[in-house]
Amino acid sequence: MLLTIDIGNTNVVCAVFDNDNLVESVRIESDLNFWSEFQPLSEHQIDGIVISSVVPYLTKIYSEASKNIFDIFPIVVSVENSGLLYNVDDPSEVGADRICNCVATIENIGSPAIVVDFGTATTYDVIDEKQTFIGGAIAPGIDVSARYLFEKAALLRDTAFTFPEKVVGKNTKTNLQSGIMFSAIDEVEGMVKRIKTEMEWNDVNVVLTGGFGKLVSPKLTIKHSLVPSLTLDGMRLIYFENTSSN
Repeated sequence: MLLTIDIGNTNVVCAVFDNDNLVESVRIESDLNFWSEFQPLSEHQIDGIVISSVVPYLTKIYSEASKNIFDIFPIVVSVENSGLLYNVDDPSEVGADRICNCVATIENIGSPAIVVDFGTATTYDVIDEKQTFIGGAIAPGIDVSARYLFEKAALLRDTAFTFPEKVVGKNTKTNLQSGIMFSAIDEVEGMVKRIKTEMEWNDVNVVLTGGFGKLVSPKLTIKHSLVPSLTLDGMRLIYFENTSSN
């Protein structure tokens, strides 16, 4: 079985796969208090581990934990082992999660493509007709953008990430819901339009993933695919590409 460890700024998602089948998934906060939730994964017969990380100090810690628990040195996704083509100023700056998203999109959906990942940051990854990552954009995530408002109206946190019936809210709660959620829709559609115009593309694959993808997807007017497992799919592809000849 393969263990994928996707280390983000907010959460670490650990998923166990038996071939293509997801056996178990655990979401852990991105801090040092992970052992009690990570160690029970040793109940599975893990024979391979791959890590995608945007938090360097946690990369080292989870690598050491993997060696201690499973006696396996994990493959850590990087520019060098991704198999992805790059046309950017410094490929080493590209986050591992974005690399995985591009690899999975090219393999399973095709190019050209725009990948929108709703995480701590909302990232836009652009892949050209030659299956090359050519750059993109990074914006504050929906949750991050709303944080200041939550501090001023903390009691509304649980209901803020909901689409209200109308854009014009009649109370503080629906005002917040409208501003947070509908502006997120307009951001995505506006950014996709700008990218398509700049690239002179009439037809492009738009792919959504990440925590808010499922919530945002039904409200978008642009044609797109929703792939919640996109990052994990890319991690698995990169792992098997690096081990298939061994």
